[in-house]
Amino acid sequence: MVTRQSELLRVLDSIQRELPDPHWVALVDNDGLVVACVPANPSVEPERISAMTAASAMMGERVLSEVDGGQLRFASIAGSRRQHLTVYLSADRMLSIGLGPQVPAQATFAPLGRWVPELLKVLKMRVSET
Repeated sequence: MVTRQSELLRVLDSIQRELPDPHWVALVDNDGLVVACVPANPSVEPERISAMTAASAMMGERVLSEVDGGQLRFASIAGSRRQHLTVYLSADRMLSIGLGPQVPAQATFAPLGRWVPELLKVLKMRVSET
């Protein structure tokens, strides 16, 4: 049986397969919970992924409000060993992507452009379909 959760995992897996050097792709809600994650056991604990996703979103919103930058679309934080990309999907959902340190953020745009519309469609599935 196809459920909303199985569809979320399918789409996240499709995103991950098209990304260069992915560490994880996770759907995080605005309550700071990981809704779905690929792989199921990422190299960073899901609680840290969700917390840092929320932190990067808050930081991005604050910076944009100070410089009159409009609504946050994505935030990228790069380090020497890993980078974290937070993508705003809606007021209550974000995509958290862990990438290798050398991956340019723009390398994620084509896969996200292909799969985010389908991810949004899955998120709109009625709860009774889960």
